[in-house]
Amino acid sequence: MMRPGLVWRTIRHLTGRQLVYQLLNRLRPRPRLQLPQVVPDTRFLTIAPPDKPHSWEASTFTFLNEPVPMPVVDWNYAGHGKLWTYNLNYFDFLNQPRMSLKEGLGLIGQFMARSDTLRDGLEPYPTSLRLINWIQFLSRHQHRDDAINRHLYAQAQLLSRRLEYHLAGNHLLENGFALLTAALYFRQDYWLGRAVALVRTELNRQILDDGGHDERSPMYHQLLLDRLLDVVLALKHETWPDATSHLPFLGKQASLMMAWLEGVTFRNGDVPMVNDAVWGVAPTTSQLRDKARGILMSLTDETLRGQRRRYERGALLHGVTTTGYQMIRRPRYELLADVGAVGPDHQPGHAHADTFSFVLYVDNQPVLVDSGTSTYQAGLRRMWERGTAAHNTVDVMDIHSSEVWAGFRVGRRARVAVTASTSSTLAATHDGYRRLGVTHARTWETGSTQIRVTDQLTTRQGGDKTGVARLHFHSSLPVTIVGNCIRAGSVVIECTSPVTTPVLYLTTYELAEGFNRRRTAPCVAITFARTLETCITLTV
Repeated sequence: MMRPGLVWRTIRHLTGRQLVYQLLNRLRPRPRLQLPQVVPDTRFLTIAPPDKPHSWEASTFTFLNEPVPMPVVDWNYAGHGKLWTYNLNYFDFLNQPRMSLKEGLGLIGQFMARSDTLRDGLEPYPTSLRLINWIQFLSRHQHRDDAINRHLYAQAQLLSRRLEYHLAGNHLLENGFALLTAALYFRQDYWLGRAVALVRTELNRQILDDGGHDERSPMYHQLLLDRLLDVVLALKHETWPDATSHLPFLGKQASLMMAWLEGVTFRNGDVPMVNDAVWGVAPTTSQLRDKARGILMSLTDETLRGQRRRYERGALLHGVTTTGYQMIRRPRYELLADVGAVGPDHQPGHAHADTFSFVLYVDNQPVLVDSGTSTYQAGLRRMWERGTAAHNTVDVMDIHSSEVWAGFRVGRRARVAVTASTSSTLAATHDGYRRLGVTHARTWETGSTQIRVTDQLTTRQGGDKTGVARLHFHSSLPVTIVGNCIRAGSVVIECTSPVTTPVLYLTTYELAEGFNRRRTAPCVAITFARTLETCITLTV
């Protein structure tokens, strides 16, 4: 049974608009499509080449690494949870390479024949992605079909009445992109006005000053940037003045997002799997870089040119950024530290309790990693992956630094104060353990081949407080402990404390390598009192 205090600590951060729409959303009847009697005119859009992952082949759908044969598609299939059903209803497979017109139309036809029986498939989020995918598919093949267009129009009408103001975040932004795409396809002035207002408002709200998305997930950042680039590409080839007047603003936002993504991408092309981020879901930074170069380079606004120069140089994140991620690059290593909020207060659904965690790559290979995300299904695994013990930081008394619960909820949130940020030193404190009377401070001091991490637990009443620091190593590394030293490949880590001798314990954890895909990897847990100094040295 849910505790009233926990619920209050969660909902107290919602905006007034969210609260109103949470109530309205619960009172609404089941969504239904109302097909128009007159087939609306359509105009094909300019779109990018098909690049979605292969998820349909020989009548088998594969989502979340779970294949399901479906000669006749069951659009309500729930055997692998709601996210699998959502993916089925997104229709991303229409825009995978080598999807033929005949095959795609056959799948669309099956969906249309069963649309009056749909449950999850008519919710706003899958409807948004499906609208974009159908329009891109039809535009690519220059195919007009009155029945499909009637159905598309009805879906867009339904979406326009059910925008996800109750959730906000990436869902609401995807709603806006979809309605804007439908407005261009059907030349609907009313939809265009609503969509542009929504997209502009949400981009201004959700894209922070450093260019990062406020939910602080590199994966969702990549997905939203990809969607924004598609919109910019379509607008660049538009002749509709009401639509093209917004191109400079959207192009600027895309350039900001690209610069941030370059800043958090490791030299080998990986992005950190922080917060809810999953391998193999979003386009890579390299793919987005190529796509952005082709779409944004012809824009002439000086601000855009400045942002393009930043990401062409491989923009580094200097100083503390708005998202709270700081990338420290040296010739032999890259370290990304998290000294920011877990997410926006009103929508931390994809947040993990990972304050002060960090990721370390040495010689372009992962050494210390985020344990990642393998499921969105509420349960023990989801709770562990979101919890503090799954990250390279310190927990106290097995309590999460931020109060994650259920699948996408957060009660208390750790509040961070950065106390130093220079080219060689980053220091911050957080109060995620304030209910225990404990403050956690962490300092990273970085040299050319050595990193010193210092953790300090301070109590209100004085005295020592015991904490556990964890280091999650990549599965490719053999890890051994001798005394207070850890050896992992070309890295030696020494753990010391001026108070008591730290206790090191070698264990294992399950490293997420995608949805429903995990690999056993080594983890070292370090129990200490008050202060811990962790010295990471790179050997030859």
